[in-house]
Parts: sequence; C-alpha cells; structure tokens
Amino acid sequence: MTVRNVHLTTSQALAEVAALLDRIDPDRSVMEPRARLDCARLARTLTGRLEALADLLLAEADQTQASLRVSGTPTSSWLGMDQRWSKREAAGALHRAKELAQHPSVGEAATKGRIGSGQARAISRLLDQLSPQLQPGEQRRAEEVLVDLAATMDADQLAKAAGQVLSAVAPSRANELHETRLQREAEDAHRNRSLRFFREAGSVRFDGSLPRVEAEAWLVLLDAHAESLRRTAVETRDPLAEVLTPEQRRADALIAMIGRHQVTRQAPSSGGDRPRVLVSLDYARLLEAAAGAGLISTDEPISAGELRRLTCDADIIPAVLGGQSEVLDVGREHRLVTPAIRTALHLRDGGCAFPTCHTRPAVCEAHHIQPWWAGGRTELANLVLLCHHHHALVEPARYGTRDQWEVRIALDGTPEFLPPARLDTDRSPMRRGRSPAEPGREEGGSRAGPRSAA
Repeated sequence: MTVRNVHLTTSQALAEVAALLDRIDPDRSVMEPRARLDCARLARTLTGRLEALADLLLAEADQTQASLRVSGTPTSSWLGMDQRWSKREAAGALHRAKELAQHPSVGEAATKGRIGSGQARAISRLLDQLSPQLQPGEQRRAEEVLVDLAATMDADQLAKAAGQVLSAVAPSRANELHETRLQREAEDAHRNRSLRFFREAGSVRFDGSLPRVEAEAWLVLLDAHAESLRRTAVETRDPLAEVLTPEQRRADALIAMIGRHQVTRQAPSSGGDRPRVLVSLDYARLLEAAAGAGLISTDEPISAGELRRLTCDADIIPAVLGGQSEVLDVGREHRLVTPAIRTALHLRDGGCAFPTCHTRPAVCEAHHIQPWWAGGRTELANLVLLCHHHHALVEPARYGTRDQWEVRIALDGTPEFLPPARLDTDRSPMRRGRSPAEPGREEGGSRAGPRSAA
C-alpha cells in the first residue's frame, strides 16, 4: 500500500488538531510513569510548535492588515476584543510575533519543533542586538549559527552566545565587534537606568533597570544579607513556621540593607537617618489603638502593628490634634533610644537577643517590650535588641490572635523568650545561647515582666 504525503491547508490542519484534542480521554489514572513523562515531553514540544505557528500567523495577519479589512480595527485592538486580552497582553503578543517573523530560519525551526519557544525568543533578541553590526549576509549566517547552537544550548546560554556567533560569521573583526557591542550595551544601560514606585494596599511595588556592573554589586550585597537572615535553629523546629521563597529572602535582605543604612547614619542630612513617623490623629485614639497614622510625606495609612514596630527605635514627632483637626501641639523631635541606652543594650544583649540568632548589634533595632503607646518607658528594663526579622516576630498587630513568640526581661535583667504553644506547650523560657531555661532555675524563677504581645 502506498501512503501519500498529503499536505493540509493551515485551516484544515488546525481544525484536525482541535478535533483530536477534543477526543483525548481525560482519565490518565492507569498511565505508567514513563508514559506520563513521554506524554508531557510531547505535549510541551507541540505547545512550542503551536505557539511559534500562532506568532507567525499573527505577524502575517498584521502585515496584511487582515483585522482592518475584517473588523476595521488594528491587530492589537482585534486581539483585545477577540481574545479578551488587556492592552498590555495584546501589545506583548504582537511584539513577539513580529520579532519571530523577522527571522525566517528561527520561525521555521520553532514551528518544526527543533527549538523551543524560549530559545526562539532568546535567538531573536540576540539577532536584533547584533544586526546593526553585521552585513545582510552575515545576519543570515548568524541566524543559522544560533539555530544550530540551540541543539546544545538553553535559552539563557543562547542569550550569552554573541562571542561565538561573531567568531563564526566575522572572524577577522570579531573582537572589535564584540567590544563595540559591549560598550554600546553599557551606554544604553546607563541611559536607560530607572527606578519607579507604585503605592498599593499595604505595599510599595517597584521596578527599574540598573547598569550591569552596579546591579551585580547590589546583588552580591543582597545575597550576603539573605544568607545572614536564614532562620535560626529554634525556628527550624517549628512545623508551622513560614517557609520563605528566594524572592522573600531577597526582599528581607533589601529591608536589612535599608535598616543598616539607617543605623549607621549614612543618609544625607536632608533625607534623615532613622525612621521618622508623623502621628497625626487624636491623642486618645493614639493611646487606645495606634491605628490610622500616616507616614510623613506620603499620608499612606499603616497598621497599628507596623506603627508600633517603627516607633520602637525611631524619631517621634507627635502632632496632637483637637476637634476639627486643629493642631494643638507639635512636639519637638527626640530620639527614643539615647546613645547611652543603646550602648548598654549592646553590652547586655550583644546583638539580636533571640535564641540562636547572631545578628550584630549595629544592625539591630531597639524593641520596647511594653509598647510606647501603652506607657512603656524608654529604659533598659523595657528594651531588647532584635534584628528586623525577629522584631516583627514578637510584635504583631494589636488585635492579632496568632500563636506567637513573646519576650520579657528576667529577674537577672536578661531577655528571655516564650515560644508559641504550637512549638512548646509549656512555653518554657528560652535565652540566646541558653535554651531552654538554665539548669537549676525554678519554674517561677523569672519575673513576669511585661510581654510584647498585644
């Protein structure tokens, strides 16, 4: 029997693919492990091929102005109406489609499954970067070289393959071209540097771009801080303790960097060094709930817990308001924790006092065990040094109900911590370097001093 290679039109082929997908049995409970992997691999390959085909079809539709002829709208608007895509999604899809269509060899390799969609995007971006330096013939050769390299390189490796490509297509001037490209990239990065902030509920989201050298230096600092912020040995025994993602670790590292900058007073005098909080609400309400205050310069509301944590070791500027928001008094700025008290804290606690934490004193915050809003005094008996992470751990929101750590000062003047009941049902006191309670101490050997819980 002779089998003929019958070509289908694009419409017919896509219709048959859709019909076959509709016929797939959703019950895969008896599938063998190897078969599962084989199916997953084939499905991913088909996804990449279809994605590349969809991009090429979209680019062709845009080039022929198909949407203008059919619906009287540009392609991006048609995508929004037909696919229910946002303006950003439609613009991104159209950009990717045009990018792939500009490189025929890449598009063909992607639709045939020789390269993945991620590899195709990496190749297209690199070709766009190299094109201004190459002649037309060299550009076509560069495309072929990158498609061949994709057999052994992933998308990240392909994005860094400029040197290999230039050596293959223009060996006599590869070094010059490579150096020129790097210099142009550095100039572009400096010109395009940016940092944008977007205030959202409870957060400030930001994005931006830094030149590579400065950004790498920043990442090294972030990673160093992230490594130093690993959970303590005590916390690792807590089955319900939060497991941090790499992104959360880096966010905590950035917060730690900011805190260290403030503690070491490196900011310009016009910007200030320590946190400054402007309380602008009725004084009685402040004492009762400490809620609804705004941070100076932004008027963004913050929770009581955040306000309490900030004001533990901050510059306070009380603005007492009467009826009709009349300003009754604006107190003089004063530092809550004096240099003498901080020195005493350094000598007593030697850094973060939390059990098994080794954060240095210079980057710790002075925590009021009995909150300032509840009449807590700024004195050694009511203060403890804590790193940013453990400060938040012992000082929750005022009306929080979570099972949490608490801190108190023992009779001998040493900070000790009461673990949450989920970790220790007896809540035996623990100390930094001496946990649980020291041998020989009676059950009631600690003074029931003020706790940090709300």
